Parts: sequence; structure tokens; C-alpha cells
Amino acid sequence: MFRLFMPFTEMSRGPRRLAANSRRTFLDRFIFNAVIPLLLLLLSTACRTKPLRFYPIGIYGVPSTNDLVTVRKAGFNLVSGPAREDYLDAAASLGLGVMASPGTSAGPVFNSMTARSVVHQFDSHPALWAWYLVDEPDMNRVPPEQVTNANRFIKNLPARKPTTLVIYHGYTSIDYANITDITMIDHYPIPWLPLANFPQHLRMTRLSLGKKKPMIAVLQAFDWSAYPEQLPGETNLRPPTHAEMRCMAYCALAQRANGLFFYAFEGGDWKIQEHPEVWEDLKKVVSEVRHYLPLFEAEHIWWPSHSHYGDSSKRFNSALDASISVSLLRVEKGNPFVIPGDYVLGVNTTDQSHVYSFTVPHLSLSAVSVLGEDRLIAILNTWIEDEFEPYAVHIYGPLPLSYSPDPN
Repeated sequence: MFRLFMPFTEMSRGPRRLAANSRRTFLDRFIFNAVIPLLLLLLSTACRTKPLRFYPIGIYGVPSTNDLVTVRKAGFNLVSGPAREDYLDAAASLGLGVMASPGTSAGPVFNSMTARSVVHQFDSHPALWAWYLVDEPDMNRVPPEQVTNANRFIKNLPARKPTTLVIYHGYTSIDYANITDITMIDHYPIPWLPLANFPQHLRMTRLSLGKKKPMIAVLQAFDWSAYPEQLPGETNLRPPTHAEMRCMAYCALAQRANGLFFYAFEGGDWKIQEHPEVWEDLKKVVSEVRHYLPLFEAEHIWWPSHSHYGDSSKRFNSALDASISVSLLRVEKGNPFVIPGDYVLGVNTTDQSHVYSFTVPHLSLSAVSVLGEDRLIAILNTWIEDEFEPYAVHIYGPLPLSYSPDPN
């Protein structure tokens, strides 16, 4: 029943009710304007801390949907391509992820209207894996502040998918690392630089990122002859051999990369299918990575390693790092090719042969298998001695999962 007048007792409580209503209105506004956005920001940040839900094995330069089946059959799970509905739909139908530009590149000509439109249209597409903000900003002299501004703009739209960029020089990673969710680094040394230059730049990037942020290594799978303007005066250019590509893949593992991309299916005057020997070599490397995926996803374990070279004059590579890189990898979830256990990875980063000895972190073993080589190698007083041909990779294990670097 509608009442024109309040009883005295209700009138006496009226101001308090109004005050309470006012407080509730203020509280509602505070929750809506401050608390909820903060919770959403924290949730989105938490989601972005682990942008890699699988181990990326990608390839650049796949502009046509006609080539997606070929790339998928070769073992890749990611491509770089356009943010276009037909392309994304075709990729999704094959189980491929796409790293796509938001229609503009971070830098002085970044177009916020284009980025907003493209991200709003395709960010929720299941095939869209990451937003590729800029290619080699260090080489193209794009200030880190402009990359940061573009990344912030994409994130505030908000984009749910991670952002990424690729740099060329590891020593510039101190300025560009940690801007995007994922940092990629490409360095293509064959044949005009020593292969050892590649892991050197990966390590600089990893040190800038720290242990937890994702780093993806971009490996050379092309001939610099397709880009003559990039290396004026260089002669005898060629694509990498299978041994060199395989070595670079394991160098990436040794330097704690969280994924691999290869350049390129197509780019400039390069079309990899016009070079069947390179394409076959690349497919072999990708197949091996997929077979040994538990190693590439393994935890890196510190241990007090000792080493010795048969010829001490060859103990340093051209980058003045150790010629043989060794890593202890812990596999807790294996597959039919790699069972759980500890594995020691040895990578020869040079074009020279070595006799190399190193210690293993298990005192009770007398021999260990060499993965994929159908041989055992003796362990004498915790030491293994083996021969490493140029760019050779040896994987020793499994060792028991009993070693802990903590003496307590």
C-alpha cells in the first residue's frame, strides 16, 4: 500500500537510510570502476604469464592457404601468416596456430585504428596464436619505447592472445626483452659467420629474459643468396646443411629456448620447395625434434660438471665459448622415444672434431646409452669420454632421476 507519510519511527531513521544508500551507491561504483577492472587485469596477467600451451615448432613465410597442408604434414604446428578469416579458418581445420600481425607494426607508423579493428575481429579466433608486433626493431632502429607503447595499446584493447616480437642481436635484448609476452630471436650465420655465433646471441637473450619468460629461437633454413642486398660483398653463400640445422636446433635447447621457428618457407627470392634438399633436411630436423620433444620441454638442472679436451688448443669456439656445450636435462614425462630420466646433452658448436671428456652427476653407473645411436658408452669414475665430429650432437641417458644439486 502506498503511503504519503512515514510513521515517526521511520522518519527518524530516514537520514540513516539515505546515508546507507549513499554508501552502497559509492561501494557499488567503487567495485564496478576499480575492483572488477583490477581483478580482470590480474586474471589476464596471470593468463599471460604462461602463453605457451604447447612446444612451438613454427615456420615463417607461409602466405597462401594452399601451402598449409604441406607445412602441417612436415610436422610444424605454427606458421606466420595474415590475420584473415579464410587463412585462420584453414589453419584451424588443420590444427595449425598462426602468428599474425595486427595489421600494423610497432614504431613511428603504428596505426592504432587498424590494430584495434584487426584485434577485435580476430583475437578470439582459435587459430590465432600470437600477435606479431614488430620484426627486428633493433635492426630497423625502432625505439623500445615505441614498441612498449604498441604492446600496451594491444593489451589494453584488451587482447587475450599473447604478443611477440623478434630481435636480431642478442646484445639488444637488454632493451627489447620483456616488452612482449614472448621474445623471439633470429640470427642466421651460415656461412658468413661461425655457427657458434647463433647460440651466443641466444644466451644473451636468455640472460636478459631470466629463466621464466618464453624465448623462441628462429633458425636459418634459407640461402643468403636470396637476399644479395643484405650481405654485399659476401661470396660462396649457401643454405645450411642438415648437420648445421640440427646443431642449431640443439644449441637452442642448450640455451633454454622454449620453442623453435624456422626461416623460411617463402621469403624474398627464396622458396624452400625449389630447394628440395634443404626442404628434406629441414623436415628431418623437425621430425627429430617431435620425436625427442620431452627433451626440448625438459627442465634444465645445474650440476658441478668438469670437462677435458683431448686437444686443449681447440677448447674454445669462434665465439670464445666452450666448443662443446653440455646440459643436464630432466625428463619427468616421456614418450615412446624418450623415457623419464636425466639426460646429458652434448653439442659440438664447431666445424672441428674433438675428443671430449666430462663428468656425469651419478656415481654408481658404469655405462650409459647414447640416445638414438644404438651404443653404450663406459663411465669410468664418473667420467665419459667420447668423440664429437663437426656439429655433432650426442645425448647420454637416461640416467636415474636421483641426482639433486642441493646437498641438503
